[in-house]
Amino acid sequence: MVTTIVHELTHAVMAYLLGVRSTLFNYDVDLHLTEAQAATNRPAVIGIAGPLVCLGLGMLGWLAFRRARGSAVELPLLYLSVFGIGTFFGNLTSASFAGDFSAAAVALGLPIGVRYAISLTGVLAVATIHFWGGRQLLRWVPADVGRVIGMLGIIAVPVVLGTTIVVVVNQPRAAAAVRFGEALFWLFAAVAALVTRRHLQNSRERLGLQWLDAAVILVAVLMVRVMVRGIPLAP
Repeated sequence: MVTTIVHELTHAVMAYLLGVRSTLFNYDVDLHLTEAQAATNRPAVIGIAGPLVCLGLGMLGWLAFRRARGSAVELPLLYLSVFGIGTFFGNLTSASFAGDFSAAAVALGLPIGVRYAISLTGVLAVATIHFWGGRQLLRWVPADVGRVIGMLGIIAVPVVLGTTIVVVVNQPRAAAAVRFGEALFWLFAAVAALVTRRHLQNSRERLGLQWLDAAVILVAVLMVRVMVRGIPLAP
């Protein structure tokens, strides 16, 4: 939810800076373009701004994650890395037909073959970042838990429950099929958890919730519920 809020808010802010009226929602931004604005590259610039900022957010999360080993923020930073970088490459997957990068591809006049190649690159990159995430998540499985049960507990259950919560919170603009379709990439994380060699020094204490976790969840939910109603922005 945090990554999606940043993503859509970036679209809206960029539209505002470019003089385009818009309405910010939780999963999209409706652009109220004039004919003159629609004939420019403004829609493409607005489109790629969101994924690019998410990529930057994910990379910052990854750098912080590397420095936060063993701390209380290590796990949230791992998720921030996966979702931030994954959002960028996930948007690349739609370059050949629709989405944020499609308008940019059309504006640049890219051949359809190149656009298909970009989409394939996006799919492979999203699968890779989730595979990496699965290897990292394995480090939180307690030493006395088996490999399969550990994978179910640290990846499968959180993904199913988390995606369900996201769909419910984002009603009525949730697109449940799309959200669960995105969650399928966590299958690569599950595979990684099953094939990666384990280091069996983990304890259950690392999995305890912190007050900051609850605070971030509360703020994210409140922001989503405001965005669901639509926030008009007029420059």
